[in-house]
Amino acid sequence: GIMPTGGALSLALAAALLGSLQPRAGADLVTQVQEVVRPESALMPPKVMIAILARNAAHSLPYYLGCIERLEYPKDRIAIWAATDHSVDNSSAMLREWLRGVQRLYHYVEWR
Repeated sequence: GIMPTGGALSLALAAALLGSLQPRAGADLVTQVQEVVRPESALMPPKVMIAILARNAAHSLPYYLGCIERLEYPKDRIAIWAATDHSVDNSSAMLREWLRGVQRLYHYVEWR
């Protein structure tokens, strides 16, 4: 057999991908509504999540957490998800103490 050149191979691959995107007979999509999703208010900023992943970060954690505290964004619209693992410095204790102190200010706080 003859192998297609790079351009022909690219066209064949593109045709195969496009063909796979075409709806198949009898393969209708079914959407299950679990809860009513309300649009965000035009008057309120959207809710956002900040993920904090810290390992051996005791030297920089105070600066990082201070930046989060000084964000000019409503804290009740911010969720924080934080995790540490295998730290040999004081990162876990520092982060846990900070989260305890600020958790009532934020929309949601989770520690892992």
